[in-house]
Amino acid sequence: MKILMISLNFVFTLFTVLGLNSDQSLPLSTHGDPDVFFRFKNLLVSIREQTLEPEAAREEFKSIMREVRQAYPAPAELKGSEGIVFPLAGSNYTAVGGGGTGYRDVGFDLFDHTVSGSHPAHDIFILDRNYDCVDDRKNKYIDIVSVGNGIVLATEKNWQDTSSYRGGNYVWVYDFERGGLWYYAHHRKVVVEPGQIVAPGDKLGEVGRTGFNAINKRSDTHLHLMFLALEEDLLPCPVNHFAWLKQAKTVELSSSPQYGPRIKWTANSLKKPSTRLLKSRFTTMTINYKKKKPSYRKV
Repeated sequence: MKILMISLNFVFTLFTVLGLNSDQSLPLSTHGDPDVFFRFKNLLVSIREQTLEPEAAREEFKSIMREVRQAYPAPAELKGSEGIVFPLAGSNYTAVGGGGTGYRDVGFDLFDHTVSGSHPAHDIFILDRNYDCVDDRKNKYIDIVSVGNGIVLATEKNWQDTSSYRGGNYVWVYDFERGGLWYYAHHRKVVVEPGQIVAPGDKLGEVGRTGFNAINKRSDTHLHLMFLALEEDLLPCPVNHFAWLKQAKTVELSSSPQYGPRIKWTANSLKKPSTRLLKSRFTTMTINYKKKKPSYRKV
């Protein structure tokens, strides 16, 4: 019996290690609600297709954000521009449309798709005279990078030019330090998945023209970037982040995320060398934010 128990323990340990190595497991990928990424994407689709009343959408959003906050409590260490990089590789704040005057948050309502007219975001442009998504000055596609440390909550990769929705291919990222959400829209292509951990300078996708309005030739090729802070009741509040972009560092070359996306759920956490301890009711574990340093240049 003793030999049998030892053998079973060995097999269990072996499967645990193998499972962890294949999953690159992290909070929300381990002990959180296994449907949190599906729920967030489903919420976005339901709002867009108007199959969910705004009040019900608000409650679902708060429930999802509660899960995320419990797994990744904001340390209240970084504010504003501290620690962020500019969202387009090789670019800086001079690429922001209208010198930052394009931001309009009056009337914004994330949960009511019938509301329009607000623009609580900044459009960041590339030079693309023939609308092929290639930057004319650099003769290449331009990478969209994560401005900070976070986890990818939702993506859209399959937008078609017959689709009527506005954002096209997009990425939503929960920002660990600021405790809010970044929304990157109009990608030519998206290269990350829900559940993937990203650091400043990690590639999310490439600048494109996807989206109902962005595809029209009256619109120049750009990234639509929005930041939503979370109020005490966990409802989103848009923030004019132009001042942050003016202070952001420029990444010349994007990097690849260190952790792969969540593949399956597991009851164990992956131990990694760490510089920061994250605590939650689901798990106590560590994350290594000390990645290879991106290439910066002064702007």
